[in-house]
Amino acid sequence: MTDDRILAPPAGVEPADSLRRLYAPAVPALIAALLLSVEFGLQKAGHGGLCPTTGCALVASFVKYGEIIFIGLGVIFFWLLTALLFLEKYLKKTRLRMLVTIILAAGLAFDGGILGFQRFGIQAACILCYSVGVTLFLTLFALGWSRRSLATVVLGVAVWSAGFASQALFVFPEKTPDLQQTVLTTFRPAQPHGVQIFYFFSLHCPECSGVIASLAAHPPKAGEWHLIPLDTEPDDQRKLSALLNHPLMKINPFSAIMVLKNQNSPDMDILPETSEASRKGLAFMRNSGYLKIPLMLVEETPTRRVVLQGRDPILDYLLEKRLIDSRLE
Repeated sequence: MTDDRILAPPAGVEPADSLRRLYAPAVPALIAALLLSVEFGLQKAGHGGLCPTTGCALVASFVKYGEIIFIGLGVIFFWLLTALLFLEKYLKKTRLRMLVTIILAAGLAFDGGILGFQRFGIQAACILCYSVGVTLFLTLFALGWSRRSLATVVLGVAVWSAGFASQALFVFPEKTPDLQQTVLTTFRPAQPHGVQIFYFFSLHCPECSGVIASLAAHPPKAGEWHLIPLDTEPDDQRKLSALLNHPLMKINPFSAIMVLKNQNSPDMDILPETSEASRKGLAFMRNSGYLKIPLMLVEETPTRRVVLQGRDPILDYLLEKRLIDSRLE
């Protein structure tokens, strides 16, 4: 016969399954805290963050106090939630248990509202926001499993769903700006051509930089070039403001962009026309359904517009139409 006492863990030692159950909720919360901390650090350093899509930039343009503050609040929330989840297992206090439930429910309600606004309000998706939402749900499910409480999970899902669904009840009208209103600056080569070219770009988009580097090395021979930036962060806005008075602007604005892109943000005020161009450029793209950059709109005639997205399609078109002589590979 087997003595069950031999198989039992020593007194005061938790079984492995019990430990997994106890600390499971803290794991996704910790992952979210680390993810947002990295995002915060990258944006602070001017590297553009982890979210490379236009959707992220579109969503960021609607944040009232700036994207960096928005992310900073998320960092504080998840580190606080992680700490409380660990403390709950050590202290086993009823009030602390209730506090964890309240804070997690508040986070779920906030996330539901944010994602609902993206889905129903602006029809754009931020990958980072959805990743945070996933970690919140993983934390909720793990907490329900840890506490053996289906009610906790049902409450969390209900709170998130209410925040998400509430956004479907609102109408978000916004007038699409005229294409000419989105332009920050215009460049006319020595031999102007009737073709109107509108180039949408970001300082943090590798493919955008590929197009700009190629145009810097092989300046366009014709066309009327309208440059439309999509960057809304203060450091980027200062660079774009400095661009307007850069000595290379009249000769080769693409070289000027490459120079400023790789420099530290200048100590200067942001010009109103810079922030206005970025805001209207993002609004035009969002309302027109363009979700990928670089984007080039070419008005070949008053009734014919060519839409090009991506580095290679843009450069191939420019070569085909002989607007440039060569390109970088």
